Amino acid sequence: MKFLIISDIHANWPALQAVLNAESDIRDILCLGDLVDYGPQPLRCVEWAINNISLRHLVQGNHDWAVAWDKDPRCSAPYRRLARVTQAHCLHMASRGLRRFLAELSPERNLTIDGASCVACHAVPSQPRFRYLAVDREVKKWLNEADIAGHPDFLFVGHTHVPRKLQLGKTLVVNPGSVGQPKDGDPRAAYAVWEDGVVSLRRAAYDVEETVRAYGTPPFFPEDVTSLAEVLRTGGNLPNETAAGGNLMKI
Repeated sequence: MKFLIISDIHANWPALQAVLNAESDIRDILCLGDLVDYGPQPLRCVEWAINNISLRHLVQGNHDWAVAWDKDPRCSAPYRRLARVTQAHCLHMASRGLRRFLAELSPERNLTIDGASCVACHAVPSQPRFRYLAVDREVKKWLNEADIAGHPDFLFVGHTHVPRKLQLGKTLVVNPGSVGQPKDGDPRAAYAVWEDGVVSLRRAAYDVEETVRAYGTPPFFPEDVTSLAEVLRTGGNLPNETAAGGNLMKI
């Protein structure tokens, strides 16, 4: 069985298409949330999810929740303005039905894949929408998260936009990274694939400039487009960070 695991699409349709084209033989899809914000094409990405992902395999992210209820997504300080302006664009475009769909998603799912017990959430089990916890740091905190999740065979998380795996006893923690807005210094779309019980982290190159050009249609300020484009082109750096040498782990 081949299962596609994706997270943090963030309204980046060309990046999502590249992942789907790279893994055209998948049997099913698990999405760990954040279909919207930051990217220029939220409606296409949400409509794709509605038509292609079972609800039991679709998790609500903090940006999905924020668009659904017109709330603050509580993202990190450097990205707050970009989140605010892209969320305003999404709210302007979204129908009541689309926002209701996002509102009714669960921030955590329990599922079984090929007999393996799995827990999926956007952030971490203790705070499934909001808490940032890098998978390759603070192992004691991750042991606590595995305990909260009930020590499943697999714990799937997103939110940090950084792909990582961490084995904690019987539990393998997997963060597939971000499809639409990687923040690990690699601009290629990040995702994971489950195949016969083995999870691998993968990347797919896409035309970043196609996404950048799509910002020309919505009413964004030029300086915001410059910042959004720089994040995509560099795999996570804002313009001032690039000039200063970058801080790729900032989330």
